[in-house]
Amino acid sequence: MRLHGFTFRCLFALVFIGFLAAACISYERYHVEADDQTVEMVYDYDKLEDRSQGDFFALYRESGITSLALYDDTPTKIMDRGDAMIYRGADMAAFSGAHSEIFHDRIYIQPSRKANGWEFFCDLERSLRLRLGADRVHRITMDGGIQTLEIQADWMKFLEMPVGILPARVKEAAESGFYLVLRPLNVSHPDKEDVDEFLRAVDASDKVSAVLFVGKEAFGYREQLDYFRQAMAERHVPVVLIEAQSQLGFENQAGTLDLVKDSNFNTIRLYAMAQNELVQLTPEEASARFYISDIERNIRMNLFPSYKYAMGGKSLNETNAEYISMVKDRLEEHGFQVGKASQMEPYFPNPVLRAAAMTGALSLCVIALLCLLPCLVRFAWLIWGAGFALTQGLFWLAPQSLLPLQMLALGTEICTPVVIVSAFLQYCLAKKAEAETKKSGLALFGEGAAVLWCCGLLSLCGGVFVSAILGDIRFFLEIAIFRGVKLTFVLPLVLITLIYIQHFPFFGKVVASDRDFVDFVRNFCRIPIKLGLLAGLGLLAFAGFMFVGRSGNNMAPVPGFEIALRRFLEDNMYARPREKEFLFGHPAVFLSLAALYARWPQVLHYLLIVAVTIGQGSMVETFAHMRSPFILSFIRGLDGLAAGTLAGICAVIGVMILLRLTKFFGERYGRV
Repeated sequence: MRLHGFTFRCLFALVFIGFLAAACISYERYHVEADDQTVEMVYDYDKLEDRSQGDFFALYRESGITSLALYDDTPTKIMDRGDAMIYRGADMAAFSGAHSEIFHDRIYIQPSRKANGWEFFCDLERSLRLRLGADRVHRITMDGGIQTLEIQADWMKFLEMPVGILPARVKEAAESGFYLVLRPLNVSHPDKEDVDEFLRAVDASDKVSAVLFVGKEAFGYREQLDYFRQAMAERHVPVVLIEAQSQLGFENQAGTLDLVKDSNFNTIRLYAMAQNELVQLTPEEASARFYISDIERNIRMNLFPSYKYAMGGKSLNETNAEYISMVKDRLEEHGFQVGKASQMEPYFPNPVLRAAAMTGALSLCVIALLCLLPCLVRFAWLIWGAGFALTQGLFWLAPQSLLPLQMLALGTEICTPVVIVSAFLQYCLAKKAEAETKKSGLALFGEGAAVLWCCGLLSLCGGVFVSAILGDIRFFLEIAIFRGVKLTFVLPLVLITLIYIQHFPFFGKVVASDRDFVDFVRNFCRIPIKLGLLAGLGLLAFAGFMFVGRSGNNMAPVPGFEIALRRFLEDNMYARPREKEFLFGHPAVFLSLAALYARWPQVLHYLLIVAVTIGQGSMVETFAHMRSPFILSFIRGLDGLAAGTLAGICAVIGVMILLRLTKFFGERYGRV
């Protein structure tokens, strides 16, 4: 069916009105993201080789480190640092003489001679009373008036027992001039006193910038989670979410997402890398992992691991500082700053604008349905009305529901390439009459570029719809996510295939009725299976696996040459375009026109149309990655169109050279 007539004009008018509303929301989103451009660079305080030497602090500060991470202490760590003197009872008795209060099966703790030794001692006493119970911790006075803690506990277990983050340690770390990120480990069945003790550490310095949990639970989970949330809100200290290794969602820490949602999204997204992963990468590749995460995924805090061994004739600290410095330099080249992490505004768009954008997206979906099933045009407004009542009803009656937003975003992702490629097919039908006319290469270049950019800009408009429909803080932070990614890759290809066979002849005729479709399936099933066909199907299956599998993060692997290509594009373009667009889908626009004019086999033209659909669908799907800034996704699409135009011209030149060598394609025009 041609995309005209009163019904189509009305639907396109609704799409246009919806696009204007979507553009307004995306413009607001752009400003929200533009105000969130400061990245916090974090390194573990314990990993500095000698904290007494200021040159190490200067080295890491110069490399870009802005913050130090503090973890729960243990008696072993406290002894190693000399923050307190800890003895077994037998050892204590050996050098204390005949002191009557010393028991061999107990543990004794005394203040160190450091300037903050007494403060450490008092903080440790308070923590041990909470964790072991007041009846197992006693203060006694030894000879010379030395205050001593007597602990009833198993020596080996006690040495590795977490004792929390002590306020004295927070004050000591703050003297270095860095911000502090506290990393507490939850306690079993926490009570209010446990939370208050941790809050003493938070209040010990105004340099505390964030809280990043360790383990599988948020601090205070479950019993004291609300109390902890209120305390953090009063102090305006954000809770950090750790991006999952799959780059989708966050590491599983029970209670953390509830904490973030209930605190009006007072949070920061963090990227961390395991040390075992780091040691397998060069400093250049490791730095790329971090700055790409910051630029492309709204990460605003990096937690840097340490190499195990020094490289390139440098010390271990210099090796670590070097790759961290690379991250800082690349961020600053892209207009970011390093410092205390900025937080994204808890943005929700105007509901009227969002409802208008949803209406436009619904109209787009109805147009796609009519392209697929023209016989439904008489029921178009009935279908539209049912969809409008469902989506708007859910949106207004259940304003916190994600379902209508996810439904329409998925529909837009699927239907945008279907409508655009359907229009391209109408263009091909109109041009088919010119197939006998020989086109010059220059004319083909110009026509292909014009068609590609028209299709591409329309796909970007579809992306604006997705950006607006999902455009709120829940999706920006990826607390809520787009659903149906795999479906957006496969379903448009199925729909375009069904539309294609209604306009272009396979097996000698187009599919114009149900009976024609049955005949098409019957003829398709009668195709003789030969070894060459099996090999072709195997290649097609492999291509399908790579196409669908690569849409995730942990399925099909990425070869080394492709990683090198990605790094080259990242170094030379604002936003790296996707390979399936500029190397596959966009050149197919040029080649599909060449197939039309050069009278190539019909099946080849169809496969090129499938490739065009993949390219246009990928452009729209880019916007479903709501963690990526809107402007980056938009420019990524433009960069892909520019690179795709160049690749398309190169592809046509290559084909023209082949056509000089053989007339294989022309002799088989119209065959399946």
